[in-house]
Amino acid sequence: MNEEEAVSRVEEWLTGRGGEGTGALRVRRDYVVRATDGWNVTYNTVGWLDGTDPGAGLFPSPVAFVPDDGGEIRLDLELMAVSATGGDGGDDAFTRWAEVVDPEFDPAAVPGLPVPKAAILRWEQHTLHGEPTGAVRANPDHRPGPRFSGRPAPESPVETLLGYLRVEWITPEEFVHWMLDLDVLAPAKDGHLQVRDFGDAGVRFVVYTSEAQVPSEYTVWQRIQPRVLLRRAKDTPGVGLLVNPGRPETFNVYPETLRQVADLDLPAGTERPESVGRPAYFGEEYGEALKALQEEYGQDLGSATSNLRSLVDQARDNGHPLSTGELVRYTRGATLAFRRSRAKYDGRPLPELPADLFANGLVTHFYDDGEPRPSAWTFGKFYDPTLPVGSFAYPRLLGAYVGFALGDALGSGADPADGLPLGGLTRQLLFHTESVIRGLDPTPEKPEIPASLPAGGRPDGWVAKATAAAGPAPAEFSAMLATALAATVTGGVQGPADSTFYAMKVVRELVGSAAGHEVVHGAELLVNVFRAQLAARDGEPAVANFLEGFDEYSGEVGDLVKTVLDLRNDIDGDDIEQFDSIGDGRTPLSVLGRALFAAAKRGYDAETALALAARGGTVTAALTGAMVGARLTVPGLPESWLAAYADLGVVDAMAGDAYYYFNRFGLPREPEERRRWDAKRYPRGDQ
Repeated sequence: MNEEEAVSRVEEWLTGRGGEGTGALRVRRDYVVRATDGWNVTYNTVGWLDGTDPGAGLFPSPVAFVPDDGGEIRLDLELMAVSATGGDGGDDAFTRWAEVVDPEFDPAAVPGLPVPKAAILRWEQHTLHGEPTGAVRANPDHRPGPRFSGRPAPESPVETLLGYLRVEWITPEEFVHWMLDLDVLAPAKDGHLQVRDFGDAGVRFVVYTSEAQVPSEYTVWQRIQPRVLLRRAKDTPGVGLLVNPGRPETFNVYPETLRQVADLDLPAGTERPESVGRPAYFGEEYGEALKALQEEYGQDLGSATSNLRSLVDQARDNGHPLSTGELVRYTRGATLAFRRSRAKYDGRPLPELPADLFANGLVTHFYDDGEPRPSAWTFGKFYDPTLPVGSFAYPRLLGAYVGFALGDALGSGADPADGLPLGGLTRQLLFHTESVIRGLDPTPEKPEIPASLPAGGRPDGWVAKATAAAGPAPAEFSAMLATALAATVTGGVQGPADSTFYAMKVVRELVGSAAGHEVVHGAELLVNVFRAQLAARDGEPAVANFLEGFDEYSGEVGDLVKTVLDLRNDIDGDDIEQFDSIGDGRTPLSVLGRALFAAAKRGYDAETALALAARGGTVTAALTGAMVGARLTVPGLPESWLAAYADLGVVDAMAGDAYYYFNRFGLPREPEERRRWDAKRYPRGDQ
């Protein structure tokens, strides 16, 4: 029920209840307020309201409560109590309870629906003049919003609505009702919209909720409202919708649900014209830009981008379609990198590079000897070359490394406006990663590791040379928690190495025997977190959701997890006060607890999470950054931070090498390249 409907009911209810003339009753429009499960509508006499007969007024002003469910109107006696300030009644200083709505709820997404009780954070008491009294009433039925609850950012109004459904702010029938009038993408092949036949269960139109959900097998779709789409099959019995097939969140809208929705008596939306859409790679805008690039670079462009279609498809299947602007930047960057690489091979002078590499689609990778090598930036959306998916999703793995590096820089107090430096802790993470690549077999037959691993940071290796400008890592035990990410990536090949048991062995070796129990247990917990976040299938990117279901630890680590979750679930709690309450900020478990808290409570927003974590210094911020980066991936991190991080290519190259090495279809399938890595890039053992 909306405000106008509530007022209309009260006006009808007042008919015949008051006197005549100045004694007639009238609603006070300024004092119609939302209440729990209904509306409070204040009224008084005409004479008192317009000042012609104040003596005819009713004191206190009556307040009628109109329930949402259409039940009987009644007086709200609690709100009719005279305020403690007294007065002659002219102030009308009575109180009302104003709802404080969850910031993730947007009434425009569900027009005509009163704010669901589950979307109300609390109620705050105000006078009818709008002044707060300080009294607060909790809402035990509140359910946190979709992003807070771990869902990805919605890419369309339908996905916003789907988030409301998943946190039970709306019912399945309400979801379908509003979905019918929102745009979905109906893919087509050979000029025909896609339909799935389920035999006796009827047929389903295939639709996707956003372009990010459309698999690469489809290169054209129709943007259409489901209500219009279903009308095309009105003479076919048992027609419904199959939403997002082939994606993690696939669901049906069954014919019987559509019939139930028809009985809700909710208003239908406005029909909009249909339109045809295509991925940017097939669009006219990129086609025009490509012509200009071909004129500029000639045949070099074709040689540099011969596998671009494969990369575009990979990005789409990863859920990160490339925009026209990104395609142009990648095409330019790949061509510039190709020209320079070919000149080096031919022994010719190297072509000059643009001053702003990042703006031109380039980052700096490195040859085996540490010489800089410009490379096309992938935006964190795909890996070149395209490989079958292993145990870990590349966008999440890269996101963890990049997030770690950004957190390290922000935790040092650096301002993105002045540039973000590569920190000593990030250098240490890259050394740890170099160590596991040099020391471990990517496809072991048994879950065993060598008695020792070679030290990272080989002086004549590319990693040490590329990171030489970084300062030292923090001289504190908590810095050893960075080993957890390097240990986690070793499980990229399904088999004996793809297990928590194996990663635990690796992290203990990296930490060393001199580390205390806090470091060891903390690193082991992080291995579990990262394995869940990076998993290509059935993973859990949201830290809080993983911790809620993780009960393998007791003792001090178990207590830490409980503390973090209790603070996180106190949604109204002050973030800074909660963060500062977790230990002293120096011991390994305190540092880890603060990092987990920032990622668990605010991990859906990189800027908020890392601003909070940066209070704890570089280690806390770096660990938070890794968890946030794994959840949001690189496309979910602020573009301005990426542009400000001059050494982005170093981190990108190391993460890419780790992904390529610990992938059954990567380096293990390339014997010649494997020999080169073993001899030059990552020499085996103590070479």
